[in-house]
Amino acid sequence: MPDIAEQLPAALLQAADAHIRADGTCPRPQVHILAEDLEAAYLGYVVCRRFYRGADAASALAGLGVLPSVIKATRLFVLWEEFDLRTALEIQGEHTAPGIVILDARFGGHTLHWHPIDVQLRPVNSGQEPAIVVRWNTPASYENVPLPPPVESLLQVWRELRDDDLERTAIQLQQAGYEINWATPLRK
Repeated sequence: MPDIAEQLPAALLQAADAHIRADGTCPRPQVHILAEDLEAAYLGYVVCRRFYRGADAASALAGLGVLPSVIKATRLFVLWEEFDLRTALEIQGEHTAPGIVILDARFGGHTLHWHPIDVQLRPVNSGQEPAIVVRWNTPASYENVPLPPPVESLLQVWRELRDDDLERTAIQLQQAGYEINWATPLRK
């Protein structure tokens, strides 16, 4: 049986590419949830709620750790677009290139996969729709590097392993604007 943790980063990058090409925007931050102690290890994912810049963005990102904590997930893959995230968090003074980050988080550490990207709107001849041109540059991976504080908070929330009611937690997150996508339907 293929290892989902090995295949998931490529699938996430492919989905991000399709999202960017479809409408010219980057995907919202999201967390993909794994329970490696189960046969069907991939449980689904949560897409961040919409947020305002600053403290609201930080709070929204930390909230992505709640459902994995209640599920007692053993591993997370967190995806975000770096330039967009730093803008939302109002992090100044650092020059950051656009790129998709896929963070492979485990209880004992994390690996940050950096995928730099150039996106341009290609001009077209009259009567044609403009096209979005996506060029991926050389990726890199980094072990246990410092993360933006709200991403650290997300991981801290996840690692707390809460005993809250799963269904109630999922409903509260959805009411707050998070999008939950289960790999299989939630059983009562």
